[in-house]
Order: sequence, then C-alpha cells, then structure tokens
Amino acid sequence: MRAAVCLALALIAVNAAVAADKLALRPGMGGVPDLGAIRCETFTKILPEGPTGFRQAVLTWAAGYIYGRSGQTIDEVLAAAPANGPDWTFDTLTDHVVGFCAANPRAPLPAAIQDLWARLKPAAVP
Repeated sequence: MRAAVCLALALIAVNAAVAADKLALRPGMGGVPDLGAIRCETFTKILPEGPTGFRQAVLTWAAGYIYGRSGQTIDEVLAAAPANGPDWTFDTLTDHVVGFCAANPRAPLPAAIQDLWARLKPAAVP
C-alpha cells in the first residue's frame, strides 16, 4: 500500500513537471502563453520557430517583473544601471535571456529574468 502511494505521488510529480514545460494557452488570454510556467529548455526550443514578437513578449514580461521588484519602469532602471555594464538595447536585453537559457536549460524561465534583474539593479534596490 505504501509503495503504491509513493508511486502515485511520483507519477503526479512527473506529470506536473511535464505539464509545466508545455506552453499553456489559457482561455480568454488571446493566445498568450504562461511564460512563468516553462523551463529554459522549452523557451530555447520554441524561440526560433516561435511567433513573431516572441522576444518582445518576453521583454514585456521581464519589464513587468522589474517594475514589480523596483516600482520603476525598465527605462528608469536602465538609466540607473551600472555604467560599466553593457549598452542595454532590445537585442542585448533579450540576448541575455536567451544566453542564460542556453547555459541553464533546466532552469525555469523566470530565473533568466531574475538573472537579468541582478545585472541591472542599482545597489540600493532589493
């Protein structure tokens, strides 16, 4: 009996992990995927064949995360970013997410945004 319960729990965990890697297109969301529920490996696979503007969607999502953390727009954060860092543009911001995901395929996509935030944030902002 105990073994059966353990097996059932293991199967539930495996199914949940697999489901999290699928792009969930929730009803009423206009076909917008739940980017927070996928891993970097899934992001990396769909990026080349993804919809037009997929990088834009990821950057918009990142801007929301950054605003939630800092109360500042991405433009305000970029203006205060360390001067010795890269020249942040649309391409360098999204390339950072792409590069993080290529190096960390098992990480959840939000980890790539958190890593980007760590590179952007002024020292005084949590």
